[in-house]
Amino acid sequence: MIETKHRTMHKIDSTIALKTANKFILENMRDRFSAGSLKRVMFPTREVWIVSVVLTYPKKGIIGEVGAIAVDGETGEIVGLTPIEEMETVAKDLYEGKKSELEIAIS
Repeated sequence: MIETKHRTMHKIDSTIALKTANKFILENMRDRFSAGSLKRVMFPTREVWIVSVVLTYPKKGIIGEVGAIAVDGETGEIVGLTPIEEMETVAKDLYEGKKSELEIAIS
């Protein structure tokens, strides 16, 4: 918990931020998407965790980053994200760029 002049903030740690992002991904996106790395960003009035969204493939691991989800550092709620359609477009482009490599890894 952090004491500030105006209020007391309950900090959400990195584990909760990752769980929140992964839950959103599982409930709203197709398979092969996952939460990746995260960064904490401090604003004058709040803290936000920026969690990368990555495309993954079996036997290959992470193919690349496709977007991000912002998790409020006080409430643990998602306060922003790259639009899902945009993440899917980036994922398709990544897949097309590595298609032959991925097909070999899967077979």
